Amino acid sequence: MSLSPFLLVSAAFASALLFSVFHAHRRRSSRFPPGPTGTLFGGMASKISATEPWQQYHAWSQQYGPVMSFRVYNTRIVVLNSYRSIHDLLNGRASIYSDRPYSSMLHDPNMCNRGKTVFNISAKHPRHRKYRKLLQGGLSAKATKEYESLLVDETKALVEGLAEMPRMVEWLVRRNAGAMIMKVAFGYTIADRNDFFLEGAKESSQISGKAMAPGRWLVNYYPILRHVPSWLPGAAFKRQANEWRERFDSLTDAPHEWVKERMATGKYTESFTSKLLKAGVDGRGSLCGEDENIVKFCAAGLYAGAADTTISALLSFILLMALYPAVQERGQQELDSLFDDGHDQESRYLTLEDLDRLDYLPLVMKEVLRFACVGPLALPHEVTENDIYDNYLLPKGSTVLANVWSIMHDPELYPDPFTFNPDRFIPSSGSEKISQQLDPCVVAFGFGKRTCPGRAFAEASMLLTMANILFFLSIRPACPQVPSAPLQFTTGFTR
Repeated sequence: MSLSPFLLVSAAFASALLFSVFHAHRRRSSRFPPGPTGTLFGGMASKISATEPWQQYHAWSQQYGPVMSFRVYNTRIVVLNSYRSIHDLLNGRASIYSDRPYSSMLHDPNMCNRGKTVFNISAKHPRHRKYRKLLQGGLSAKATKEYESLLVDETKALVEGLAEMPRMVEWLVRRNAGAMIMKVAFGYTIADRNDFFLEGAKESSQISGKAMAPGRWLVNYYPILRHVPSWLPGAAFKRQANEWRERFDSLTDAPHEWVKERMATGKYTESFTSKLLKAGVDGRGSLCGEDENIVKFCAAGLYAGAADTTISALLSFILLMALYPAVQERGQQELDSLFDDGHDQESRYLTLEDLDRLDYLPLVMKEVLRFACVGPLALPHEVTENDIYDNYLLPKGSTVLANVWSIMHDPELYPDPFTFNPDRFIPSSGSEKISQQLDPCVVAFGFGKRTCPGRAFAEASMLLTMANILFFLSIRPACPQVPSAPLQFTTGFTR
């Protein structure tokens, strides 16, 4: 009598499960970094905070130390809560700490099929190097200068919108960040509040967050489950993956095809995508199907990496200027000193060149990124070889999390860390003029071979927007009383 496919899959899964549990127990004597233990089967899967895990990890680090670990099902999670450990491992040993953990739900071709996207691709994949080369070239300081008129125009639209509709601040900031990056990536102008491409890019980001949620999908820890037929009871995850895969494909293809259609008519705005479609990935004008797919994913990565992060930083900036009027006034005084009163308002919008003349406002931007850190947990890394650090074993295949929030609020790095104070970054006296406190940008933009390739563009566009907002507008709270309770933020990959 032959066994049914379902029984075969069930038997294989049970065997794999028993082996993984036994293997985890057998290695208990190994010197893993300390941490909470959880249950026999799930480990800490049900114990991880769904809202602010970075705060939970920080609290655990007070008990277990800056390098701590725990198990989620059959995966070892290592959390780095100190800048020293992050720098030593993710930067200093980048050759074995720059991979991404494999998520069957998100990456597998039979599930969501996003394993080749810019932020998910393995560092060992040949595409990874191509992605970084194209993005660094397209978003370098030199390339950013080519987009200057676009950046100034979109900043002007934001300033005018805030002046006319101050209560629409969140939507106006969201539109501004999306408009900038959609114009850069595709030459596309956002039409209205419910713009299809803008909402689609936002939806892609939200789906990715759900698919990668720690402990949510058992298939991420036991990949054999991906072979379970979608019609079986209990296989809702498979049906969800199929639905998300179709949605991902549609949302990624739509703006790319739009650019190609516009180029065919000869009426298009030059963009990151159009330049590469004409020049080719190798710069020689040749473009095969694989290369076009690389261009498409690079452009999609531009939005995924820039929009939400910029929105978070700018909204926090506006809020903090309202709550710290002395900082706002000092920034405005610096901006006013750059111009004569006789300048026409139209010509007074600050440009990228003007940013080089600013001293104080760049410190304000750094403190915004520190105090209201955009991404409290860096995207996960994976260690590809067994490694020893501080006499602890970090086993091959472990997921490694950099707790950015913990670093940004470390009192040893930033005295009085819960106080918003740009003065902390004023350079010390002397010829070198180096701040005594760590520049938060070295933490905010990633680590090792996964450092954000668009850092130059991001810093320039954010500072340009902040400067023009303060130059033309004053920001005050709707309620004059400064709240006594600590500020609270939304949760997710970006806050």
